[in-house]
Amino acid sequence: MRKSFLTIFIATAALSVGCGQDIKPSANNSNIDTTSEIIGTTSADKQDIVLKMLDNVILYGEKLSLPSSFDLFSDDYTAAEPIPYEGTDIALYKLYYKEKNIGFADLSANNELHGLYIDNDVPSSDFSICGIGYDSFKDDILQAYGEPTDQTEETLIYGENSDKQVVFSFNGDKIRSIKIFC
Repeated sequence: MRKSFLTIFIATAALSVGCGQDIKPSANNSNIDTTSEIIGTTSADKQDIVLKMLDNVILYGEKLSLPSSFDLFSDDYTAAEPIPYEGTDIALYKLYYKEKNIGFADLSANNELHGLYIDNDVPSSDFSICGIGYDSFKDDILQAYGEPTDQTEETLIYGENSDKQVVFSFNGDKIRSIKIFC
């Protein structure tokens, strides 16, 4: 099922169409300590590494622990222009931070976050997973997280459970995209 979400995401992102009402989070989450640690590669359980990754996402100075509800994001975030996934209560939304489009979020009808796709023009100082951001390289990821669960020449996939997965895609050795499924 996750692969169908990824296929739909890529197709919808390419079309960049949609309509609907904007969503504003209802609760304000104050800034949290933005320090993060690189995860060592000694853990034998790759899913534990993914859970640590999901617990250490930094986005514009806020630490996000995923899975989460979009209602817990600060008022600086807005999700707009939903494109529903057929047969589910989940839709792909354009994600904005202070009115700047920063990527996409998969949200359910009750605002539960199921996926996060932050654009690669967001600086690593504003978006990272355990210290890994868009200024990192493939070797940085392998050193930080160890061998992935699955990989191709252009992707490293961490997570055996398709509901909790982090996918790094590359252009050469430089990160091109980071997708979080939670």
